[in-house]
Amino acid sequence: MDIKNFIKNTIAPPEESLRNVWIINKLINIPKGKSIIDVGAGQMPYRQYAKHLKYMSQDFGKYTGEGVKKGLQTGKFDSSRVDLVSDITSIPIKDKTFDYVLCTEVFEHLPDPLSALAEINRINKKRGKLLLTAPWASLTHFYPHFYYSGFSENFYKSNLPRFGYKIDEIYIYGNYFSWLSLEFIRSPLIVFNYNPFFFLLLIPFIIVAMPWYIFIRILDRLFPKSKDILAWGICIYATKLKDINIINTKRSIE
Repeated sequence: MDIKNFIKNTIAPPEESLRNVWIINKLINIPKGKSIIDVGAGQMPYRQYAKHLKYMSQDFGKYTGEGVKKGLQTGKFDSSRVDLVSDITSIPIKDKTFDYVLCTEVFEHLPDPLSALAEINRINKKRGKLLLTAPWASLTHFYPHFYYSGFSENFYKSNLPRFGYKIDEIYIYGNYFSWLSLEFIRSPLIVFNYNPFFFLLLIPFIIVAMPWYIFIRILDRLFPKSKDILAWGICIYATKLKDINIINTKRSIE
């Protein structure tokens, strides 16, 4: 076992489970037989919750988990089972094919997320639905395929209407103090990544830091509205109201 990758992947935001619950709840409540494409699907973690749907997956297929010695890497990542391997801005699918489009934790890995949004609009049926999630704040991960640390809710409020969507729901999970508590406890492991000998000081650090960690977690419970300052991520549920002229859209992006 690669101890570095084990440590990096063991410490993950507990709030991620909130995002997973939100996505899974949306998927299992989609009417049976509807079509859905999972864009940027990677290892397809939500495929098992779409067995009642006509599910298709897409990914660019270039990340293997090894990456380079920068940021957080998974160590192993297998997207070879996806149905379509293509750039997310040029998916070989006919216009207005899918009732639903699922795109989870992908936008931060795209150099041009707005072009991806234009392509999502193209393959989504009229009155179709979009389930979109991305971090509000994140550490560098999946490098070199990492371009943004996150997106605030105003990114969606400003851009989704421009790309033909009406936002039905915005779900923000985590807050400033929950974010701070994780980074506080994860900090010695980040140091260990650069200097393995620091691992010898891990237990003393935990003993000294634990009261502060507990205090920050209490603040997390007392001040949930601190999500207005910072949060882990945002989940969007939106309805496509109109088609977007791709040529004109690309010009507006430029």
